[in-house]
Amino acid sequence: MEKFVDRIIETDRKAREIIEQAQQEKQAVLADAKKRADAEIARREAEADKGRAAIDEEFAQREARESERMDAAYLDAKHALDNAFEDGHDAWLAEITQNTLAAL
Repeated sequence: MEKFVDRIIETDRKAREIIEQAQQEKQAVLADAKKRADAEIARREAEADKGRAAIDEEFAQREARESERMDAAYLDAKHALDNAFEDGHDAWLAEITQNTLAAL
């Protein structure tokens, strides 16, 4: 009977060792999986950052081109207005002078 009890104790001790080893292996596997997941998340975030930077750069370039286009359109309109004023200046001055003298 004593051998039987000793075998039960020994079996229990081995079972506890196996369970402890399995728990350690589980922790190691979980730590490795977390490490790989964190690396994958970091890689994906870096890719997303590159994508956002490319979109921001493209937007900035479009905005600069549109701004240049609008500046050129403004200058064209201003020059056209200035030229129209210069072209009509003498006629307007003569008309104003004539109307003023007629009113006197």
